[in-house]
Amino acid sequence: MSLPAEDDLGSLERARERLYGRAIDPHVRPLLTNADGEDLPHKWEEDPFQQAIRKGKRHVRLASVFLAAATLFFLVSLSVTVYVFYMGGNSVSVNKIVLNVQGPTTVAAGNPVPLLLTITNENPAAIQNATIEIDFPNGTREATDTLQAYPRYTENLGTLASGATVTRSVSAAMFGGAGQTLIAPVSFSYSIPGSNAVFVKKSSYALTISTTPLSLSVGAPVETVSGLPFTLTFTVSSNATVPLNGVILTGAFPFGFTVASSSLPMNNSSFFLGTLLPGAQSTVTLTGTLSGQQSEQPVFHFTVGTAKTAQDQTIAVAYMTQDVAIAITAPFISTTLAVNGDTSPNVVVTSGTSQSVTLSYTNTLSTDVTNATVSVAISGAAVDYNSVQTTSGFYQSADHTVVFSQDTDPALATLASGASGLGSFTFLTLPASALTSAPPQITFTISVSGTRVGQANVPEQINSSMTQTATVETSVMLSASSLHTSGPLSDGGPVPPRTGQTTTYTIVWNALDEGSPIAGASVSTVLPSYVSYTGQTAGTGSFSYDAASRTVSWDVGSIPQGESVQGAFQVSFTPSSSQQGNAPQITGVASFSGYDRFAGVQISTTANPVTTETKGDPGYTSSFGTVQ
Repeated sequence: MSLPAEDDLGSLERARERLYGRAIDPHVRPLLTNADGEDLPHKWEEDPFQQAIRKGKRHVRLASVFLAAATLFFLVSLSVTVYVFYMGGNSVSVNKIVLNVQGPTTVAAGNPVPLLLTITNENPAAIQNATIEIDFPNGTREATDTLQAYPRYTENLGTLASGATVTRSVSAAMFGGAGQTLIAPVSFSYSIPGSNAVFVKKSSYALTISTTPLSLSVGAPVETVSGLPFTLTFTVSSNATVPLNGVILTGAFPFGFTVASSSLPMNNSSFFLGTLLPGAQSTVTLTGTLSGQQSEQPVFHFTVGTAKTAQDQTIAVAYMTQDVAIAITAPFISTTLAVNGDTSPNVVVTSGTSQSVTLSYTNTLSTDVTNATVSVAISGAAVDYNSVQTTSGFYQSADHTVVFSQDTDPALATLASGASGLGSFTFLTLPASALTSAPPQITFTISVSGTRVGQANVPEQINSSMTQTATVETSVMLSASSLHTSGPLSDGGPVPPRTGQTTTYTIVWNALDEGSPIAGASVSTVLPSYVSYTGQTAGTGSFSYDAASRTVSWDVGSIPQGESVQGAFQVSFTPSSSQQGNAPQITGVASFSGYDRFAGVQISTTANPVTTETKGDPGYTSSFGTVQ
């Protein structure tokens, strides 16, 4: 069965035709009319899809215009940038400053170094306040006068026009060790008109020292034990073709270094070597000790050069410097020596007395020490060597050494790690009167030796030594006496003294220095209440009297070694009836005080009070001092 013709269109198609078709059913009234009954324009008079397409086309045209304008602006900006960068315009750049420094790459220390500076302004505009500066290495000197320091070259070149070139010649004498490279920074600064900014162009000049007129080599141990003496050996060689005058070697020593001796006299920390001929060498040795903690590494700084004059040994031109580092390590056997219980490095002892010495030792290694020997050598003019005695060691009188070994202490055959021991001995110091010909000092040199197993598991000998000193303080003999008829002052009054009558006496003080020189010596005493100070004096030094404390003081000053000084003053005494039959005191105890220049200590002594007994007067009898 066939469908009707209208059915050839689907219902959907018919709806579409009615919806979008332009034909209007005459039987259907329009939905929208105006007041006159005219049809309003249909909202979809045009296909909505076509309208959307037209609107889209307008948006595309506006974006294209914007894109074209942005592209044009970018191209213009890029062109301007390229022009300014490559053509420069009126801009100024440090990249267009050409700074060249020409000179030798190697030179012998002390020889003049000629430098040629070339500065070119390739900027399209002028620059102003142009300044060139060279900072020379430390120790640089003027080429024409090596005594004058030349730390810096500076010159203001003023204004440099565009394309201008300036050259300068500079000469300087540079110093350093052989093979050392010296760097001299070079800078060129300038400004531009209308600006406060300063522009800087930097460069540098490098120079290697080939040889030095004077070379220095230092021989030193890599490590040492704190307090153990060691020796530094200096070898100064002349590489010059002419004699060098006023050669000097100076050293800067680290804290804790103490000089013991040197092969040449040392002025502060300098050795004056004088004149060195071409190719000649001079050797100096310096022995000392370092004090410090284990693992410290003090650094010595040595410089060789020429002095200003033979009198002024300040180094004028330094040719070479050398640094030496020495590590402080612990001794394999540590020792502690005590004199009368005092372990300080410089002990002060008294002359003519017995001294007790103890020596303790400890194995500080992690391994045992076999055949250990600890010895103490005694030296010095203050020792009575015949008095040395020991119960735990053996005294070798031939070399004045007390030895502690396995022969006297079996424990020293194998001193275990961490093990300790103790030895002792005694001796007498000589009287002060016997110490005037040599410094009253005692030196103890402690030596330790033994065998240990080394790092290669092979037995090796180990040795170390150290020194300690003791100083004998000087001895002063102070005496006090009274005189009436034979003193340096004129005395009056009855002798024997009588009750109610005044008698004057001369008090005489004598001080004898039996040992080292004494400084700041003085003597004082306090007068009893019944004695008066007259003010009459005589002898060395000066006297003074303090009435409030009733103290008479004698300012002696210095007393040379082995000499004596004397001073006298006068007092008056009026006895009372309660003193009849007695010989009263007319001064108190006399006290001496002074400074031992050698031992560096204060010393003191006293003298007994003085009475009316004038035993030094001719014809004196015991009755002369008794109050009648």
